[in-house]
Amino acid sequence: MESGRLNLDSVEANGNTKETVVVATYKALPDDDGAVQSKVENIAMGKPENETDVDGGVREKMLKEESKISPTKDTTEVKFISENGDTKIDIETVKQALSGMGKEELMKFVNDPFWIRLRWFLFIAFWLLWVAMLGGAIAIVAMAPKCTAPKPKEWWEKSVIVRLDPVETYNHDMKSVEDLLDTLKEQNIDAISLASMIKESPTGGAVDFKNIRPEFGTISDLEALIKAAKGKEQYIILEIDPSHTSTEHPWFKRSIEREEAFSSYYVWADPKVTSDGRRNPPNNWLSVYGGSAWEWNEQRGQYYLHQFNITQPELNYNNSAVITEFSDILSHWLKLGISGFRLANTQYLTEDPNLHDEFRSTIPTEADNYDSLIHAYTRDRPENAAVLTKWQERVRNETDNKGFFLKQDSITKYMSRLFALQDDIGTDILQVYNEKKRLIDLPQNSQFLTTADSSINATTLQRGFSHWLNFTSWPAWDINGKKLSLRERMPADIADSLTLMTLLLRGTPVLLINDTLSAKDAFATLSKARQSLTFLHGETMLRTINGSVFVYTRIKLSNYSIDLCQKKFNQFTIAINHLNYPLSGNPGYLVAYQSAEEPIVADFSTIPQMSEEVNVVAYSPNYAQDGDTIKTKLPSNKVPISGKSTIVLTFVPKN
Repeated sequence: MESGRLNLDSVEANGNTKETVVVATYKALPDDDGAVQSKVENIAMGKPENETDVDGGVREKMLKEESKISPTKDTTEVKFISENGDTKIDIETVKQALSGMGKEELMKFVNDPFWIRLRWFLFIAFWLLWVAMLGGAIAIVAMAPKCTAPKPKEWWEKSVIVRLDPVETYNHDMKSVEDLLDTLKEQNIDAISLASMIKESPTGGAVDFKNIRPEFGTISDLEALIKAAKGKEQYIILEIDPSHTSTEHPWFKRSIEREEAFSSYYVWADPKVTSDGRRNPPNNWLSVYGGSAWEWNEQRGQYYLHQFNITQPELNYNNSAVITEFSDILSHWLKLGISGFRLANTQYLTEDPNLHDEFRSTIPTEADNYDSLIHAYTRDRPENAAVLTKWQERVRNETDNKGFFLKQDSITKYMSRLFALQDDIGTDILQVYNEKKRLIDLPQNSQFLTTADSSINATTLQRGFSHWLNFTSWPAWDINGKKLSLRERMPADIADSLTLMTLLLRGTPVLLINDTLSAKDAFATLSKARQSLTFLHGETMLRTINGSVFVYTRIKLSNYSIDLCQKKFNQFTIAINHLNYPLSGNPGYLVAYQSAEEPIVADFSTIPQMSEEVNVVAYSPNYAQDGDTIKTKLPSNKVPISGKSTIVLTFVPKN
């Protein structure tokens, strides 16, 4: 067996450097292995057997000092490995382990001024940082834009408006109007507009703006009607024409007499006198009905302006006293409980005070025809906005004697007043009116409907609706107008189809009583659907299919509030992805009108977010399918529509 001196520091044997591995072969151990154990202990202490302490105990002292570093473990470790009947001894160097300072050593620094100041600094800094983070979090929550629910719609947006004409429906008795309230309520109609109620002369024009025509009853009868309507959560609207009065009105008679307070209540002007002494009107202004808009009054010795009949002199709204006078008239009706107004002929409110001549138009017509002039000085003047603004403010701020409140679901709510116009308004004029704030409720531009006959096609419908929907948020759709009603211009079944077609469009249809009762069941179904979130806050998408089918869909998209937050969050430079998907739980609506005479099988499956199956919820009386019964579930790619009919479908929008 080779042997040599083992050096624990350099791990050398016989002058050769190698791993600390000692391999030895022994004879079988005796039963008493005490001697062997003693050798092992000596080796563990770094002293081979029979080796004298040649370094004078220095090495042992060093080991004792090293034991202070890690008193629980030696610096070397001996392993016995049995291999092929032999025993191998493996001696490894053990890494030194350091331990932390003891309690006694730490206590030396407890009262050290430097460490005291450092501890206080870190303690205070921690809490200041914590408070700053808390304040920042609160500030972010407080300053972040609130993604609130959409603003609730007004009562005149949820319900259609039904005009009650005195000749057709009043039966010369206000009580008969009150009897209609239940019928209208069954059709889910809450807004009722009373036409031609103001007391007038036989030749036309108001003689008393604060009273009603005696053949319809008294003011007490009207108050009873208003009270009955409010009890059914219905609203009475009054239609008034503020542009002129009758020549029989007390104001006009006083104005003729040149009474100081009333002398300038109307538009008066001196004549133009020719060289030969002939008297001519002040300028070339024309009446709507043709001929000069000026009429000579012998008693006053001046011309007065009438843009309509000679018995209807124009009020002078360049006079602030007249504006205030009519504001008081509106207050009078509001105090009686009227819920709003639809004003007529407001495009003629003011005229050029300098009486400039109108320019000739390029329309080929007779010289005294109204269309022969461009009416820049007598119609749609920007100055009309100032007059309407004063009236609108009076309507918004006025309450009746008890306040205009409505008790609903055990909650008393303040209800807004309607301030609308009866006539169409152009986009340019509406921009002027809404320059500072929204001035007009339910602006309308329905000429394509009020002049339509049964031949109106899908393209005309899409173009007309799209134009106005792109320009205003919630318009009125007057399908009757002031001349011939819808049912006087086309067969009743087609009139029913067009009426039903308008009910779910964004906006408020203005109808006559017969429009609501002809297709009674379908009308009630669709007018009730106007209360749904899909109708009130859904998107409207219009299109034409197969060249003859006018189609629009109503889908409640989730991006309504997302878009609102997007606009507000931009100031914080926070980007929100534009999401555009249907809001779950709200069915979509599809309304289709076949404008051609022939039936068609329409494919609606290509419409975005359309489901594979649709449900039939309403249809016009002239709608038919093959067979005797109407199938209520249809594939969206095969929907039959008969000629001149309307069908309304619901579907589950796809994401």
